[in-house]
Amino acid sequence: MDLKILRKKRAITIQQVANKLDIDAGNLSKIEQGKLKPSVTVLMKLSKFFNVSVDSLLGKPHLDFISFFRSAAPYINTYRNKTFVIAVDGFAIDSNGFSSISTDINLLHALGIKIVIVHGLRPFIDHRLNKLKLQSKFHKQQRITTAEMMPHVIETNGFVKTKIEAALSSNIYLNNISKSELKISSGNFIMAKPSGVIDGVDMENTGVIREINSEAVNEKLNNNEVVIISPIGYSPIGEIFNLPYESTAGSISHAIKAEKLIFYSEDNGFRNIRGEHLSEITIQKAINLYSHINESEKPEYIERNSLPILKSSINALKNGLQKVHVINRHVDGSIITELFTNQGQGTVITHERIEKFRLAKTEDAKIIEKLIKPLADNQVLVNRSLENIENEIDSFFILEFDKKIIGCAKINHYKNMSEIGCFAINENYQDMGYGKKLLTYCEAKCHEENRRPFVMTTQSAHWFLENGYKLSEIEALPDEKKALYSTQRNSKVLIKELEKE
Repeated sequence: MDLKILRKKRAITIQQVANKLDIDAGNLSKIEQGKLKPSVTVLMKLSKFFNVSVDSLLGKPHLDFISFFRSAAPYINTYRNKTFVIAVDGFAIDSNGFSSISTDINLLHALGIKIVIVHGLRPFIDHRLNKLKLQSKFHKQQRITTAEMMPHVIETNGFVKTKIEAALSSNIYLNNISKSELKISSGNFIMAKPSGVIDGVDMENTGVIREINSEAVNEKLNNNEVVIISPIGYSPIGEIFNLPYESTAGSISHAIKAEKLIFYSEDNGFRNIRGEHLSEITIQKAINLYSHINESEKPEYIERNSLPILKSSINALKNGLQKVHVINRHVDGSIITELFTNQGQGTVITHERIEKFRLAKTEDAKIIEKLIKPLADNQVLVNRSLENIENEIDSFFILEFDKKIIGCAKINHYKNMSEIGCFAINENYQDMGYGKKLLTYCEAKCHEENRRPFVMTTQSAHWFLENGYKLSEIEALPDEKKALYSTQRNSKVLIKELEKE
Protein backbone atom coordinates (compact mmCIF):
# COMPACT_ATOMS: atom_id res chain seq x y z
CA MET A 1 0.00 0.00 0.00
CA ASP A 2 1.32 3.47 -0.89
CA LEU A 3 2.16 5.40 2.28
CA LYS A 4 1.79 8.71 0.46
CA ILE A 5 -1.77 7.84 -0.63
CA LEU A 6 -2.67 6.93 2.95
CA ARG A 7 -1.34 10.26 4.17
CA LYS A 8 -3.09 12.27 1.43
CA LYS A 9 -6.42 10.63 2.27
CA ARG A 10 -6.03 11.94 5.80
CA ALA A 11 -5.13 15.38 4.38
CA ILE A 12 -2.08 15.65 6.63
CA THR A 13 1.52 16.61 5.93
CA ILE A 14 4.70 14.56 6.38
CA GLN A 15 5.69 16.88 9.22
CA GLN A 16 2.38 16.30 11.02
CA VAL A 17 2.79 12.49 10.80
CA ALA A 18 6.40 12.81 11.92
CA ASN A 19 5.41 14.92 14.94
CA LYS A 20 2.60 12.53 15.93
CA LEU A 21 4.82 9.44 15.73
CA ASP A 22 8.08 11.05 16.87
CA ILE A 23 9.78 10.16 13.56
CA ASP A 24 12.28 12.29 11.65
CA ALA A 25 10.36 14.01 8.82
CA GLY A 26 13.29 13.65 6.41
CA ASN A 27 13.45 9.90 6.97
CA LEU A 28 9.67 9.61 6.61
CA SER A 29 9.90 11.39 3.26
CA LYS A 30 12.57 8.92 2.12
CA ILE A 31 10.38 6.01 3.23
CA GLU A 32 7.50 7.37 1.13
CA GLN A 33 9.81 7.64 -1.89
CA GLY A 34 11.13 4.12 -1.41
CA LYS A 35 14.66 5.37 -0.73
CA LEU A 36 14.74 4.13 2.87
CA LYS A 37 13.48 0.87 4.39
CA PRO A 38 11.49 1.46 7.59
CA SER A 39 12.51 -0.29 10.80
CA VAL A 40 10.10 -2.68 12.53
CA THR A 41 9.40 -0.01 15.18
CA VAL A 42 8.51 2.60 12.55
CA LEU A 43 6.33 0.08 10.68
CA MET A 44 4.40 -0.67 13.85
CA LYS A 45 3.86 3.05 14.53
CA LEU A 46 2.65 3.67 10.96
CA SER A 47 0.41 0.58 11.08
CA LYS A 48 -1.28 1.77 14.26
CA PHE A 49 -1.57 5.40 13.11
CA PHE A 50 -3.17 4.62 9.73
CA ASN A 51 -5.10 1.58 11.07
CA VAL A 52 -3.75 -0.81 8.42
CA SER A 53 -1.76 -4.04 8.70
CA VAL A 54 2.02 -4.13 8.46
CA ASP A 55 1.62 -6.44 5.45
CA SER A 56 -0.45 -3.78 3.69
CA LEU A 57 2.28 -1.21 4.27
CA LEU A 58 4.96 -3.51 2.93
CA GLY A 59 2.90 -4.28 -0.16
CA LYS A 60 2.42 -7.22 -2.52
CA PRO A 61 6.12 -7.95 -3.27
CA HIS A 62 6.60 -8.53 0.45
CA LEU A 63 3.62 -10.88 0.58
CA ASP A 64 4.80 -12.69 -2.56
CA PHE A 65 8.20 -13.22 -0.94
CA ILE A 66 6.65 -14.62 2.24
CA SER A 67 4.44 -16.96 0.21
CA PHE A 68 7.42 -18.07 -1.90
CA PHE A 69 9.65 -18.62 1.11
CA ARG A 70 7.03 -20.70 2.91
CA SER A 71 6.42 -22.88 -0.14
CA ALA A 72 10.19 -23.24 -0.73
CA ALA A 73 10.96 -24.38 2.83
CA PRO A 74 10.21 -28.11 2.23
CA TYR A 75 12.44 -28.12 -0.86
CA ILE A 76 15.30 -26.44 1.02
CA ASN A 77 15.14 -29.16 3.66
CA THR A 78 14.92 -31.95 1.06
CA TYR A 79 17.85 -30.73 -1.04
CA ARG A 80 20.34 -30.16 1.79
CA ASN A 81 23.46 -32.37 1.34
CA LYS A 82 22.18 -33.62 -2.03
CA THR A 83 24.34 -33.40 -5.16
CA PHE A 84 23.24 -31.46 -8.25
CA VAL A 85 25.11 -31.52 -11.54
CA ILE A 86 24.54 -28.25 -13.40
CA ALA A 87 25.38 -28.24 -17.12
CA VAL A 88 26.02 -24.80 -18.61
CA ASP A 89 26.79 -24.43 -22.29
CA GLY A 90 29.35 -21.99 -23.67
CA PHE A 91 26.68 -19.62 -24.96
CA ALA A 92 25.36 -19.12 -21.42
CA ILE A 93 28.87 -18.54 -20.08
CA ASP A 94 29.54 -16.01 -22.86
CA SER A 95 26.36 -14.05 -22.10
CA ASN A 96 25.61 -11.15 -19.75
CA GLY A 97 23.22 -13.45 -17.91
CA PHE A 98 26.01 -15.66 -16.60
CA SER A 99 26.50 -13.32 -13.64
CA SER A 100 22.95 -14.14 -12.48
CA ILE A 101 23.47 -17.85 -13.11
CA SER A 102 26.64 -17.87 -11.00
CA THR A 103 24.80 -15.96 -8.24
CA ASP A 104 22.09 -18.64 -8.21
CA ILE A 105 24.70 -21.42 -8.13
CA ASN A 106 26.33 -19.74 -5.13
CA LEU A 107 22.93 -19.52 -3.46
CA LEU A 108 22.31 -23.26 -3.94
CA HIS A 109 25.74 -23.99 -2.47
CA ALA A 110 24.99 -21.71 0.50
CA LEU A 111 21.80 -23.75 1.12
CA GLY A 112 23.89 -26.87 1.64
CA ILE A 113 23.58 -28.36 -1.85
CA LYS A 114 26.67 -30.02 -3.31
CA ILE A 115 27.38 -28.55 -6.73
CA VAL A 116 29.18 -29.91 -9.79
CA ILE A 117 29.36 -27.58 -12.80
CA VAL A 118 29.95 -29.12 -16.23
CA HIS A 119 30.60 -26.45 -18.85
CA GLY A 120 30.59 -26.22 -22.63
CA LEU A 121 33.10 -24.54 -24.93
CA ARG A 122 31.54 -24.25 -28.38
CA PRO A 123 31.24 -20.46 -28.97
CA PHE A 124 34.68 -19.84 -27.48
CA ILE A 125 36.28 -22.52 -29.69
CA ASP A 126 34.36 -21.19 -32.72
CA HIS A 127 35.68 -17.68 -32.08
CA ARG A 128 39.27 -18.84 -31.67
CA LEU A 129 39.25 -21.12 -34.72
CA ASN A 130 37.61 -18.43 -36.89
CA LYS A 131 40.37 -15.99 -35.98
CA LEU A 132 42.91 -18.61 -37.04
CA LYS A 133 40.88 -19.38 -40.19
CA LEU A 134 40.52 -23.02 -39.15
CA GLN A 135 37.25 -24.40 -40.46
CA SER A 136 35.18 -26.72 -38.25
CA LYS A 137 33.12 -29.66 -39.44
CA PHE A 138 30.33 -31.28 -37.43
CA HIS A 139 28.71 -34.69 -37.45
CA LYS A 140 25.56 -35.38 -35.42
CA GLN A 141 25.89 -32.07 -33.55
CA GLN A 142 29.50 -32.91 -32.54
CA ARG A 143 32.64 -31.11 -33.67
CA ILE A 144 35.19 -33.21 -35.54
CA THR A 145 38.26 -32.18 -33.54
CA THR A 146 41.42 -32.42 -35.64
CA ALA A 147 44.91 -32.71 -34.18
CA GLU A 148 45.57 -29.16 -35.39
CA MET A 149 42.59 -27.86 -33.39
CA MET A 150 43.34 -29.70 -30.17
CA PRO A 151 45.91 -27.25 -28.67
CA HIS A 152 43.42 -24.41 -29.21
CA VAL A 153 40.66 -26.45 -27.54
CA ILE A 154 42.91 -26.99 -24.52
CA GLU A 155 43.81 -23.29 -24.24
CA THR A 156 40.18 -22.26 -24.69
CA ASN A 157 39.14 -24.66 -21.96
CA GLY A 158 41.57 -23.05 -19.53
CA PHE A 159 40.20 -19.61 -20.36
CA VAL A 160 36.56 -20.67 -19.88
CA LYS A 161 37.27 -22.46 -16.61
CA THR A 162 38.99 -19.33 -15.27
CA LYS A 163 36.02 -17.23 -16.41
CA ILE A 164 33.64 -19.45 -14.42
CA GLU A 165 35.84 -19.34 -11.32
CA ALA A 166 36.02 -15.54 -11.52
CA ALA A 167 32.23 -15.21 -11.88
CA LEU A 168 31.57 -17.50 -8.90
CA SER A 169 34.16 -15.76 -6.73
CA SER A 170 33.06 -12.21 -7.53
CA ASN A 171 29.36 -12.90 -7.05
CA ILE A 172 29.78 -14.37 -3.60
CA TYR A 173 31.07 -11.02 -2.37
CA LEU A 174 28.93 -8.70 -4.49
CA ASN A 175 25.75 -10.41 -3.35
CA ASN A 176 26.79 -11.11 0.25
CA ILE A 177 25.78 -14.74 -0.05
CA SER A 178 28.41 -16.01 2.36
CA LYS A 179 31.15 -14.52 4.47
CA SER A 180 33.36 -17.58 4.11
CA GLU A 181 35.63 -18.03 1.14
CA LEU A 182 34.16 -20.09 -1.67
CA LYS A 183 36.24 -23.17 -2.44
CA ILE A 184 36.37 -24.14 -6.12
CA SER A 185 38.04 -27.30 -7.46
CA SER A 186 38.73 -28.91 -10.79
CA GLY A 187 40.92 -31.77 -12.00
CA ASN A 188 41.51 -34.58 -14.46
CA PHE A 189 38.55 -36.68 -13.35
CA ILE A 190 37.77 -38.17 -16.77
CA MET A 191 39.46 -40.99 -18.66
CA ALA A 192 38.48 -40.99 -22.33
CA LYS A 193 39.02 -42.76 -25.65
CA PRO A 194 38.45 -41.79 -29.30
CA SER A 195 34.90 -41.75 -30.61
CA GLY A 196 36.30 -43.51 -33.66
CA VAL A 197 34.55 -43.65 -37.01
CA ILE A 198 30.80 -42.86 -36.92
CA ASP A 199 28.73 -43.37 -40.09
CA GLY A 200 31.98 -43.44 -42.05
CA VAL A 201 33.19 -40.17 -40.50
CA ASP A 202 36.43 -40.18 -38.50
CA MET A 203 35.81 -38.06 -35.40
CA GLU A 204 39.63 -37.81 -34.83
CA ASN A 205 40.30 -36.17 -31.42
CA THR A 206 36.64 -36.03 -30.40
CA GLY A 207 36.24 -38.59 -27.66
CA VAL A 208 33.86 -40.51 -25.43
CA ILE A 209 34.12 -41.14 -21.71
CA ARG A 210 35.77 -44.35 -20.66
CA GLU A 211 35.92 -43.94 -16.87
CA ILE A 212 35.22 -41.28 -14.23
CA ASN A 213 37.09 -40.91 -10.95
CA SER A 214 33.92 -40.53 -8.92
CA GLU A 215 35.71 -40.99 -5.59
CA ALA A 216 37.87 -37.93 -6.23
CA VAL A 217 34.83 -35.84 -7.20
CA ASN A 218 32.83 -36.91 -4.15
CA GLU A 219 35.81 -36.27 -1.86
CA LYS A 220 35.91 -32.65 -3.01
CA LEU A 221 32.14 -32.29 -2.68
CA ASN A 222 32.28 -33.65 0.87
CA ASN A 223 34.93 -31.00 1.56
CA ASN A 224 32.30 -28.35 0.70
CA GLU A 225 33.95 -27.47 -2.62
CA VAL A 226 32.17 -26.51 -5.84
CA VAL A 227 33.59 -28.80 -8.50
CA ILE A 228 34.08 -27.57 -12.08
CA ILE A 229 34.41 -30.31 -14.69
CA SER A 230 35.56 -29.49 -18.20
CA PRO A 231 34.59 -31.48 -21.32
CA ILE A 232 38.15 -32.73 -21.71
CA GLY A 233 39.28 -36.34 -21.23
CA TYR A 234 42.64 -38.06 -21.01
CA SER A 235 43.82 -41.50 -22.07
CA PRO A 236 46.26 -43.69 -20.08
CA ILE A 237 48.96 -42.93 -22.66
CA GLY A 238 48.57 -39.16 -22.44
CA GLU A 239 46.20 -38.44 -25.33
CA ILE A 240 43.70 -35.61 -24.86
CA PHE A 241 40.15 -35.65 -26.24
CA ASN A 242 37.45 -33.05 -26.77
CA LEU A 243 34.16 -34.29 -25.29
CA PRO A 244 30.55 -33.17 -25.76
CA TYR A 245 29.60 -31.34 -22.56
CA GLU A 246 26.06 -32.77 -22.65
CA SER A 247 27.11 -36.43 -22.48
CA THR A 248 29.87 -35.50 -20.02
CA ALA A 249 27.26 -34.03 -17.66
CA GLY A 250 25.08 -37.13 -17.99
CA SER A 251 27.97 -39.52 -17.30
CA ILE A 252 29.17 -37.49 -14.31
CA SER A 253 25.64 -37.47 -12.83
CA HIS A 254 25.44 -41.24 -13.02
CA ALA A 255 28.98 -41.84 -11.73
CA ILE A 256 28.67 -39.70 -8.59
CA LYS A 257 25.04 -40.75 -7.96
CA ALA A 258 23.73 -37.19 -8.17
CA GLU A 259 20.22 -36.29 -7.09
CA LYS A 260 19.57 -34.14 -10.15
CA LEU A 261 21.02 -33.14 -13.50
CA ILE A 262 20.12 -29.61 -14.60
CA PHE A 263 20.71 -28.32 -18.13
CA TYR A 264 20.55 -24.63 -19.02
CA SER A 265 19.09 -24.39 -22.53
CA GLU A 266 17.84 -21.85 -25.08
CA ASP A 267 14.15 -22.41 -24.29
CA ASN A 268 11.85 -23.26 -21.38
CA GLY A 269 12.78 -26.91 -21.64
CA PHE A 270 11.05 -28.91 -24.38
CA ARG A 271 7.91 -28.54 -26.45
CA ASN A 272 5.84 -31.24 -28.13
CA ILE A 273 5.10 -31.52 -31.84
CA ARG A 274 2.13 -29.11 -31.40
CA GLY A 275 4.36 -26.45 -29.88
CA GLU A 276 2.98 -26.89 -26.35
CA HIS A 277 5.39 -26.51 -23.48
CA LEU A 278 6.11 -29.76 -21.64
CA SER A 279 6.48 -29.07 -17.94
CA GLU A 280 6.92 -32.78 -17.24
CA ILE A 281 7.62 -35.84 -19.38
CA THR A 282 8.48 -39.44 -18.62
CA ILE A 283 11.56 -41.12 -20.04
CA GLN A 284 9.40 -43.01 -22.54
CA LYS A 285 7.87 -39.78 -23.86
CA ALA A 286 11.37 -38.30 -24.02
CA ILE A 287 12.49 -41.25 -26.14
CA ASN A 288 9.49 -40.74 -28.47
CA LEU A 289 10.26 -37.02 -28.72
CA TYR A 290 13.90 -37.75 -29.53
CA SER A 291 12.87 -40.14 -32.30
CA HIS A 292 10.52 -37.52 -33.75
CA ILE A 293 13.23 -34.85 -33.84
CA ASN A 294 15.85 -37.23 -35.18
CA GLU A 295 13.67 -38.61 -37.96
CA SER A 296 12.15 -35.30 -39.13
CA GLU A 297 14.00 -33.18 -41.65
CA LYS A 298 12.50 -29.98 -40.23
CA PRO A 299 10.80 -30.79 -36.91
CA GLU A 300 8.25 -28.12 -36.04
CA TYR A 301 8.62 -26.19 -32.78
CA ILE A 302 11.68 -28.23 -31.76
CA GLU A 303 15.27 -27.19 -32.34
CA ARG A 304 17.71 -29.83 -33.53
CA ASN A 305 20.37 -28.42 -31.24
CA SER A 306 18.28 -29.68 -28.32
CA LEU A 307 18.96 -33.28 -29.42
CA PRO A 308 22.25 -33.74 -27.47
CA ILE A 309 20.61 -32.49 -24.27
CA LEU A 310 17.60 -34.76 -24.78
CA LYS A 311 19.80 -37.77 -25.63
CA SER A 312 22.07 -37.22 -22.61
CA SER A 313 19.04 -36.82 -20.35
CA ILE A 314 17.59 -40.12 -21.55
CA ASN A 315 20.91 -41.94 -21.08
CA ALA A 316 21.36 -40.49 -17.56
CA LEU A 317 17.87 -41.67 -16.56
CA LYS A 318 18.50 -45.11 -18.06
CA ASN A 319 21.64 -45.33 -15.91
CA GLY A 320 19.70 -44.69 -12.71
CA LEU A 321 19.41 -40.90 -12.33
CA GLN A 322 15.98 -39.96 -10.97
CA LYS A 323 15.37 -36.52 -12.50
CA VAL A 324 16.68 -34.23 -15.21
CA HIS A 325 15.63 -30.57 -15.38
CA VAL A 326 15.98 -28.47 -18.54
CA ILE A 327 15.59 -24.73 -17.92
CA ASN A 328 15.87 -21.45 -19.84
CA ARG A 329 19.21 -19.65 -19.54
CA HIS A 330 17.58 -16.40 -20.70
CA VAL A 331 15.18 -16.28 -17.72
CA ASP A 332 16.69 -14.68 -14.63
CA GLY A 333 16.48 -17.04 -11.67
CA SER A 334 15.10 -19.93 -13.74
CA ILE A 335 16.92 -22.52 -11.60
CA ILE A 336 15.38 -21.07 -8.42
CA THR A 337 11.88 -21.11 -9.91
CA GLU A 338 12.37 -24.65 -11.21
CA LEU A 339 13.67 -26.11 -7.96
CA PHE A 340 11.83 -24.16 -5.27
CA THR A 341 8.34 -23.50 -6.62
CA ASN A 342 5.42 -25.82 -7.25
CA GLN A 343 4.91 -24.75 -10.85
CA GLY A 344 8.59 -24.91 -11.88
CA GLN A 345 9.98 -23.15 -14.95
CA GLY A 346 11.30 -25.65 -17.48
CA THR A 347 10.85 -29.34 -18.27
CA VAL A 348 11.49 -32.13 -15.78
CA ILE A 349 12.13 -35.63 -17.15
CA THR A 350 11.47 -38.57 -14.83
CA HIS A 351 10.97 -42.34 -14.89
CA GLU A 352 7.32 -42.07 -13.85
CA ARG A 353 4.84 -39.22 -13.91
CA ILE A 354 5.35 -36.73 -11.08
CA GLU A 355 1.60 -36.25 -11.01
CA LYS A 356 -0.24 -39.36 -9.95
CA PHE A 357 -3.76 -40.43 -8.91
CA ARG A 358 -4.42 -43.38 -6.62
CA LEU A 359 -6.78 -44.92 -4.09
CA ALA A 360 -6.11 -43.67 -0.56
CA LYS A 361 -4.47 -45.83 2.12
CA THR A 362 -5.06 -45.84 5.87
CA GLU A 363 -1.75 -44.03 6.43
CA ASP A 364 -3.04 -41.14 4.26
CA ALA A 365 -5.89 -40.35 6.67
CA LYS A 366 -4.02 -37.70 8.70
CA ILE A 367 -2.99 -35.82 5.56
CA ILE A 368 -6.56 -35.97 4.23
CA GLU A 369 -7.78 -34.57 7.56
CA LYS A 370 -5.24 -31.74 7.23
CA LEU A 371 -6.36 -30.98 3.65
CA ILE A 372 -10.02 -30.85 4.63
CA LYS A 373 -9.67 -28.86 7.87
CA PRO A 374 -9.18 -25.32 6.41
CA LEU A 375 -12.24 -25.81 4.20
CA ALA A 376 -14.26 -27.24 7.09
CA ASP A 377 -13.25 -24.28 9.29
CA ASN A 378 -14.63 -21.94 6.62
CA GLN A 379 -17.77 -24.12 6.30
CA VAL A 380 -16.97 -24.99 2.71
CA LEU A 381 -16.85 -28.70 3.61
CA VAL A 382 -18.43 -30.73 6.40
CA ASN A 383 -15.89 -31.37 9.15
CA ARG A 384 -14.77 -34.99 9.42
CA SER A 385 -12.93 -36.64 12.26
CA LEU A 386 -9.82 -38.71 11.71
CA GLU A 387 -11.75 -41.78 12.80
CA ASN A 388 -14.45 -41.09 10.22
CA ILE A 389 -11.87 -40.68 7.45
CA GLU A 390 -10.12 -43.90 8.45
CA ASN A 391 -13.43 -45.81 8.43
CA GLU A 392 -14.25 -44.56 4.91
CA ILE A 393 -10.72 -44.55 3.50
CA ASP A 394 -11.68 -46.94 0.69
CA SER A 395 -13.87 -44.19 -0.79
CA PHE A 396 -11.09 -41.58 -0.92
CA PHE A 397 -8.84 -40.87 -3.89
CA ILE A 398 -5.53 -39.06 -3.75
CA LEU A 399 -3.71 -36.68 -6.09
CA GLU A 400 0.08 -36.77 -5.63
CA PHE A 401 2.67 -34.37 -6.99
CA ASP A 402 6.30 -35.45 -6.73
CA LYS A 403 5.27 -38.05 -4.10
CA LYS A 404 3.51 -35.41 -1.96
CA ILE A 405 -0.25 -35.59 -1.40
CA ILE A 406 -1.72 -32.32 -2.69
CA GLY A 407 -5.38 -33.21 -3.19
CA CYS A 408 -8.16 -35.57 -2.19
CA ALA A 409 -11.74 -36.41 -3.08
CA LYS A 410 -14.32 -38.93 -1.88
CA ILE A 411 -16.66 -40.83 -4.19
CA ASN A 412 -19.87 -42.43 -2.91
CA HIS A 413 -21.76 -44.60 -5.40
CA TYR A 414 -25.55 -44.79 -5.38
CA LYS A 415 -28.00 -46.60 -7.67
CA ASN A 416 -27.77 -44.33 -10.71
CA MET A 417 -25.52 -41.56 -9.45
CA SER A 418 -22.20 -40.95 -7.73
CA GLU A 419 -21.35 -38.15 -5.31
CA ILE A 420 -17.97 -36.41 -5.51
CA GLY A 421 -17.31 -34.93 -2.08
CA CYS A 422 -14.55 -33.92 0.38
CA PHE A 423 -12.91 -32.22 -2.61
CA ALA A 424 -9.76 -30.39 -1.49
CA ILE A 425 -6.49 -29.13 -2.99
CA ASN A 426 -3.51 -28.02 -0.88
CA GLU A 427 -3.50 -24.21 -0.73
CA ASN A 428 0.04 -24.06 -2.19
CA TYR A 429 -1.18 -25.84 -5.34
CA GLN A 430 -4.44 -23.98 -5.95
CA ASP A 431 -5.14 -22.05 -9.17
CA MET A 432 -2.66 -24.28 -11.02
CA GLY A 433 -5.12 -26.62 -12.73
CA TYR A 434 -4.87 -29.47 -10.22
CA GLY A 435 -8.49 -29.10 -9.12
CA LYS A 436 -9.67 -29.62 -12.71
CA LYS A 437 -7.39 -32.64 -13.10
CA LEU A 438 -8.66 -34.25 -9.90
CA LEU A 439 -12.26 -33.58 -10.89
CA THR A 440 -11.73 -35.14 -14.33
CA TYR A 441 -10.20 -38.22 -12.69
CA CYS A 442 -13.16 -38.56 -10.32
CA GLU A 443 -15.63 -38.18 -13.18
CA ALA A 444 -13.85 -40.99 -15.02
CA LYS A 445 -14.30 -43.19 -11.95
CA CYS A 446 -18.02 -42.36 -11.96
CA HIS A 447 -18.20 -43.13 -15.67
CA GLU A 448 -16.69 -46.58 -15.06
CA GLU A 449 -19.71 -47.35 -12.86
CA ASN A 450 -22.16 -45.91 -15.42
CA ARG A 451 -23.28 -43.29 -12.91
CA ARG A 452 -23.85 -39.55 -13.24
CA PRO A 453 -21.65 -37.46 -10.90
CA PHE A 454 -23.17 -34.89 -8.60
CA VAL A 455 -21.72 -32.49 -6.05
CA MET A 456 -23.17 -30.57 -3.12
CA THR A 457 -21.49 -27.29 -2.25
CA THR A 458 -22.13 -24.09 -0.33
CA GLN A 459 -19.43 -21.86 -1.81
CA SER A 460 -17.94 -23.49 -4.94
CA ALA A 461 -20.97 -23.74 -7.22
CA HIS A 462 -19.53 -21.27 -9.73
CA TRP A 463 -16.38 -23.37 -10.22
CA PHE A 464 -18.40 -26.53 -10.85
CA LEU A 465 -20.66 -24.65 -13.29
CA GLU A 466 -17.52 -23.64 -15.21
CA ASN A 467 -16.62 -27.32 -15.40
CA GLY A 468 -19.86 -28.49 -17.00
CA TYR A 469 -22.16 -29.04 -14.01
CA LYS A 470 -25.72 -27.73 -13.91
CA LEU A 471 -27.76 -26.58 -10.95
CA SER A 472 -30.45 -29.04 -9.93
CA GLU A 473 -33.00 -29.65 -7.19
CA ILE A 474 -32.76 -31.75 -4.03
CA GLU A 475 -35.40 -34.04 -5.52
CA ALA A 476 -32.92 -35.12 -8.19
CA LEU A 477 -30.69 -36.73 -5.55
CA PRO A 478 -30.76 -40.46 -4.71
CA ASP A 479 -33.21 -41.28 -1.91
CA GLU A 480 -30.40 -42.17 0.54
CA LYS A 481 -28.79 -38.77 -0.02
CA LYS A 482 -32.06 -36.83 0.21
CA ALA A 483 -32.66 -38.33 3.64
CA LEU A 484 -29.30 -36.91 4.83
CA TYR A 485 -29.69 -33.44 3.30
CA SER A 486 -29.02 -30.65 5.81
CA THR A 487 -31.39 -27.69 5.40
CA GLN A 488 -29.13 -25.75 7.75
CA ARG A 489 -26.18 -25.97 5.36
CA ASN A 490 -28.50 -25.37 2.39
CA SER A 491 -25.97 -26.79 -0.08
CA LYS A 492 -26.50 -26.27 -3.79
CA VAL A 493 -26.91 -29.44 -5.84
CA LEU A 494 -25.08 -29.70 -9.18
CA ILE A 495 -25.19 -32.60 -11.61
CA LYS A 496 -23.14 -33.34 -14.72
CA GLU A 497 -24.26 -35.42 -17.67
CA LEU A 498 -21.22 -37.37 -18.86
CA GLU A 499 -20.84 -38.12 -22.56
CA LYS A 500 -21.45 -41.74 -23.51
CA GLU A 501 -18.57 -43.53 -25.19
